[in-house]
Amino acid sequence: MNVTEANRYIPALNRIAEGVTMLASAIEEAAWESFEDHPGMAGARTIAAAQLAQPALEAAAEEHEAAHQPPAPAPAPEVVQVTLEQVRTVLARLSQAGHTAQVRELIQAAGANKLSEIDPAKYGWLLERVEAIADA
Repeated sequence: MNVTEANRYIPALNRIAEGVTMLASAIEEAAWESFEDHPGMAGARTIAAAQLAQPALEAAAEEHEAAHQPPAPAPAPEVVQVTLEQVRTVLARLSQAGHTAQVRELIQAAGANKLSEIDPAKYGWLLERVEAIADA
């Protein structure tokens, strides 16, 4: 068990311990009330049940837990939908610039023989490759 998992159980266990202590205190109080009814025993008490609540320790534990929380996951980047028309326009410009063979290779690398056969999920990948060729 790692510290993060342990930190999930510790507060619950502390609450259980506090509940048991409160129950023990109530039982003790009831017992003493019946015992004090006997002559000569009024005011005679032993040590009270242990008090588990320790606000300073609880505050330090909460502070430690807050300081050691894992960072919140970064929001997922916005997915931009690329259309067939956008890809066709960019590929046509690349082809007109003298890169027809590379355009053909990209389409085949995307698993198709012609642009209209390419899986729309690969349009973004295809545009990234086109930009690399255009920048070269």
